[in-house]
Amino acid sequence: MQRDCVSPTKLENRIKKIVHKPFFKIALFSTTSMTVLGSVVIAPSLPALQSHFQNIAGIDFLSKLVLTLPALFVMLFSPLSGYLLDRYGRIKFLFPAMAIWSLSGFSGFFLDNIYLILVSRAIFGIATAFVMTGATALVGDYYLGEDRQKALGLQGFATAVGSAVFISLGGYLSSIDWRYPFLAYLLGIAIAIFAYTKLFEPHRKKTKKTHKEVEGSNQKFNFLMFLPVYLLVFFCMVAYYISPTQIPFFIVHNLGKNGDIVGISMSASSIAYGVFSLFYNRFRNIWSIYGIYALGLFLMGTCFLLLYVFHNYLIVMVSLMFLGAGGGLLIVNSSSYLLSIAPEMQRAKALGFFASAIFLGQFFSPLMTQPIVDRMSILGLFLIFTCLLYMLGLFFIFKSRMKKNFRKLQS
Repeated sequence: MQRDCVSPTKLENRIKKIVHKPFFKIALFSTTSMTVLGSVVIAPSLPALQSHFQNIAGIDFLSKLVLTLPALFVMLFSPLSGYLLDRYGRIKFLFPAMAIWSLSGFSGFFLDNIYLILVSRAIFGIATAFVMTGATALVGDYYLGEDRQKALGLQGFATAVGSAVFISLGGYLSSIDWRYPFLAYLLGIAIAIFAYTKLFEPHRKKTKKTHKEVEGSNQKFNFLMFLPVYLLVFFCMVAYYISPTQIPFFIVHNLGKNGDIVGISMSASSIAYGVFSLFYNRFRNIWSIYGIYALGLFLMGTCFLLLYVFHNYLIVMVSLMFLGAGGGLLIVNSSSYLLSIAPEMQRAKALGFFASAIFLGQFFSPLMTQPIVDRMSILGLFLIFTCLLYMLGLFFIFKSRMKKNFRKLQS
């Protein structure tokens, strides 16, 4: 009863104090980092997994599907998760999904059938849809304005740091046995327990809605308004996922390195992703949305240009840092823009389709890139994506200048 008597202003001030506490942020951003950990941690074990199941027909494709199949199910179930989270709340779906995420991910440790592993990865993908949409929606609910931009930067940083640590660990474990990286998913249980003690259902203002909120909740979801963001994110993830799906084979087969070296290489990308995500708010204070898109695309394009021209391990490390830096800027920039234009009562739904675009890109990455590798070699793949990313970056420079000229004419 006492809680109901607290005025909205006092309640909002109390919530603001809670969400800025360090342990609260650790719980929230650890939850968001789980979704990226889900894919990258097993990337270094793919060559060894492929060798283990070498007698299975089509194992070249199936081994990559172990990494990317969850993305297909995230794509399919993220819109549904967004609808349910908007309608019934975030927390009641988030914690069960985290438990399922952890157990289904861990099951790959003891399964010795490639098709059962793929089934477990499908279940894992469904759980990931709810975790990713729910956790990102909570970031949008807990923080506003500049605080939200900072929170999204911290989210990207936490995701990248977790990714760097666990992909390095995954690389080391895969050098012992390809099954061992699946043990890392048990960390999700510990994160879920910790998050359960800190996170709470955000205040949704159910009793007294403003006219704008009622209108927003009844308004039909305008998918076309968000479509350009979804398409851009899809393409960026196709390019970004060349790193875990193709570059491990490039390092092992072309450069003759071991699986533990693959993990260290992937972690370089994650560290750069985190650093550039962390400083996103500073980039945003200087450059426009279009300007940051152009910068991110040029950074990613430079990665593939370096890989195409130079063929040594040091250059691979440097190029993957360019890839991570560009990817971090592009994803945080897109999520920040999306949260700024999405109505409050449709936020989770918009983020659900955003998650679908991300994981659809991850799923289609090997489907789109492997035929190019088969026909033109992996170097041909690097050249094609260099050209595509640079051309798209030039397009956003043009858009940015057009917008500036339009503003000058108006003034």
